Amino acid sequence: MGFGILEANRGLAHVPGTVLLEDMEPLTTAHLKKGSGKNATVVLTPQPSNNPNDPLNWPLWQRDLLLVLFCFLTTICVGAIGPMLSVLTLSLTMAFGITIPQTSLLTGYQFCVVGAMALPVAAFLRKFGKRPIFIVSILFLLAGSIICSQAIGYHSMLAGRIIQGFGTTAFESAPFGLIGDMYFVHQRGSRMAIYITAQVGLVLLPGLIAGVITINLSWEWAFYILIIFLGIGLILLVLFGWETSYNRAAVYNVDTSSQDNLHALEEIKSGATHTESSDLAGLDLTTMTSTIPLPRDSFVRRMKPWSTTYTEDSIIKMTLRPAIVLLNPVILWAVLIIAVTQLWSVCTAFLIAQIFGPPPYLLNTAQVGYIGAGPIISIIVCCILYGIMADPLAKALAKRNNGIFEPEFRLVPMIISPILSSLGYFLFGNLIAKGVTPIGASAVWALSSGSIIFIGNPLSNYLVDAFRDSSVEVFIASMGIKNFLFFGFSYFLNEWFARWGPAKVYDCIGGLMLILSLTAIPVYIFGKRLRGWWHIHDITLKFK
Repeated sequence: MGFGILEANRGLAHVPGTVLLEDMEPLTTAHLKKGSGKNATVVLTPQPSNNPNDPLNWPLWQRDLLLVLFCFLTTICVGAIGPMLSVLTLSLTMAFGITIPQTSLLTGYQFCVVGAMALPVAAFLRKFGKRPIFIVSILFLLAGSIICSQAIGYHSMLAGRIIQGFGTTAFESAPFGLIGDMYFVHQRGSRMAIYITAQVGLVLLPGLIAGVITINLSWEWAFYILIIFLGIGLILLVLFGWETSYNRAAVYNVDTSSQDNLHALEEIKSGATHTESSDLAGLDLTTMTSTIPLPRDSFVRRMKPWSTTYTEDSIIKMTLRPAIVLLNPVILWAVLIIAVTQLWSVCTAFLIAQIFGPPPYLLNTAQVGYIGAGPIISIIVCCILYGIMADPLAKALAKRNNGIFEPEFRLVPMIISPILSSLGYFLFGNLIAKGVTPIGASAVWALSSGSIIFIGNPLSNYLVDAFRDSSVEVFIASMGIKNFLFFGFSYFLNEWFARWGPAKVYDCIGGLMLILSLTAIPVYIFGKRLRGWWHIHDITLKFK
């Protein structure tokens, strides 16, 4: 038992997700590949194959630049598509002669499409890899944005928003899987923090910019600028957004296998003979002891829109897998908390115009956008703090646990979340009710936004480390639930706020988030036992 984490039931030799991270007994791990420099004693998990086309073998700077590219794509393909419209609410109500609730539904229907596309997108991502889905998605986003820029009324704008919804799904969830594809366990915490900065924090930046553009030019120009950035994103994606899915032999996946692969990997010692084999197309079939270096694919070959298939599973069965993985109580718990946490962030973004547009504030579109500056700064600062602590904390806990890393160690930073969320939500509603200045509201909103980081980051890391082989389905399910939740809230959000008032609404939200944060304690204690139970009874294996 490591630091209060209960062991799995007897009879299971190895619980997927539990790995040997710190090299405490060099003689027993001499056959395993390890890190370099200050990480020289860290066992690489998963173990990289001998193929240079394995993303784990790419130079670290290339993997980091690819992550930065997808941070950029997430900012424009998620942030500039959804939250941006919340800042344009006042301009669109006047341009089309519609109400604020109708403007919210422009995003509500888009989120409905995003949620509805979750299951088929998950299936195609698993079958054909991420690159072709990303390329098709950004083409949908371009087409929808062009229609929105030329909209002459509510219905034409709605048509463009729906088409945008078809393209948003992949960018809102699949990049989480890139981190599991490209990085070892001891590298994921800091990279997850970087990506969450784009996925949660920087998504408010396009709205801030759109407000200034709308005031100085027009709301149409906000979409014109978006189209330009989407075009740049498409070019960068085609050139450098290489496929990160890889058919790696199961012997290397020491984190997801049910058996202790340390003994199997002994065959990879110098002089041993071991050949990877699989019926899957594109799998590395090389002899691991070969002295002939394998060539890496050329730059032109890496630009291919589609490489191979990554599973023989049926598309129909894979379409059901995101729903089936929710039968895992730990996954369901994490997915619901991530979805609900991000839901309140989106709801607040859409209430800002209703709060500060009418009297007594009478802020214009640009000034409403500026209120998002506080949350942006808070999220960036909190992501930096989390990135600094995440991986060193995981390695330190593993070292004190005889070198064994438990995914539940990732949940420890969540202790900060209830402090920030309680201060943020309770203060925000009550101060708004008392007429706090917009600057004060932005500062308090920043606190609740910071709490999202200390929920989203630890849970995302936990899900990737504990259930890496199902990470695509897990984040697709989370994204689908969140979008359907907001679609439902878009029908009554504005009326609910007007009827209850800011204090009562945000007291309710703050209380709910406090309760949800505390549920991390039993999951930390019983998480390993539940992971072991799920592996034994995993019914998703029937959906192959």
